Amino acid sequence: MKRISIRSCLIGILIFMTLQTSAQIGVNTDNSTADPSAGLDVKFNNKGVLLPRLTFEQRNAILNPAEGLMVYCTNCNPDGTGVVSILQGGLWKSINLHCEVPDSTTPGIHIPEFTQIIWTWNNVPIALGYKWNTTNDRATAIDMGSSLTTTEDNLNLNTTYARFVWSYNACGHSLPATLIQTTPNSVTINHIAGAVAPVNKTVTYGVVTNIPGVNNLFWITSNLGADHQATAVDDSTEASAGWYWQFNRKQGYKHDGTTRAPNTTWNSNIAEYSDWVAANDPCVIELGNGWRLPTITEWTNVKTSGGWTDWNGPWNSGLKMHAAGALAFASGMLSSRGSEGYFYSSTQETASTDVTWFLNFDQSYMIIDNSLPKSNGFSLRCVK
Repeated sequence: MKRISIRSCLIGILIFMTLQTSAQIGVNTDNSTADPSAGLDVKFNNKGVLLPRLTFEQRNAILNPAEGLMVYCTNCNPDGTGVVSILQGGLWKSINLHCEVPDSTTPGIHIPEFTQIIWTWNNVPIALGYKWNTTNDRATAIDMGSSLTTTEDNLNLNTTYARFVWSYNACGHSLPATLIQTTPNSVTINHIAGAVAPVNKTVTYGVVTNIPGVNNLFWITSNLGADHQATAVDDSTEASAGWYWQFNRKQGYKHDGTTRAPNTTWNSNIAEYSDWVAANDPCVIELGNGWRLPTITEWTNVKTSGGWTDWNGPWNSGLKMHAAGALAFASGMLSSRGSEGYFYSSTQETASTDVTWFLNFDQSYMIIDNSLPKSNGFSLRCVK
């Protein structure tokens, strides 16, 4: 028989008496006492408390389990996964630990273009990611990961769209957040008098697309510098006419019927072998974001596809082009406003340095021409 020393017995008795006296146990590495409210106080910064791990059968085989007894049942969930079990009222019950589903996100500041919207939404702190869809159907939604934005193309002008976003994490998903945005059909420009605009003016230009012959382009529906779209094909007002430009020159001119502004010396002899370059293109400078003058090929395609034979063709089209007249090449004097329309292309006439390609019409004809000097002041339409 193994002998126990008197010293070991005394230590055991001391430990037993200590536990019985304090009725508390503190398990830690810093020798701190147990919290007064706890019988067992376990304190670690890199460890947890591990309950006994039992299967469903093992848990139920415990003899006379005490009320409040806790175990970790490894297969007690309906899907076969584990759950903490506690005996309550003589029955084993599962503890459903709280799992927080993220809130719905909120719309951000969307960026609309004519046929595009950059959708944005705001971060939800506990979300792991987001799903986005064009319909209110989470099952077919696109997983965006943690991204807070997506770009949607091939939309229509002046159309309101609703899109849906769900926040999600490991616990589940939120209700859908609805994002709403309308695509524009106009562009507002604050013209500042200077090297391009002749006067200060804020103008909202209408925008159309799907013009026959050039379906992929956007067009402004009034002349550059016009206050508004013309009211008739023979509208002779300055407000509808807009400004005039000489070929490959960025300075625009306003003419009120009496005075030209700026009323500088008129250049009556422009001779250079060049297309209209981007650095001088008023559409680029004033409208920005990819706007430019149309080429003569584009004007020709529009004329041909639209079946234009006189001024009724351009006026009845989505472009609503009218007879805004011109500034004469020799003097800069206003002529033909209300009776003829002249519109520059960006294309040089290759056989000569002093003439270029343009569109010209009145009530009885419509032509693509290259017979007039570059020093004429013609109207401009911008495309994108």
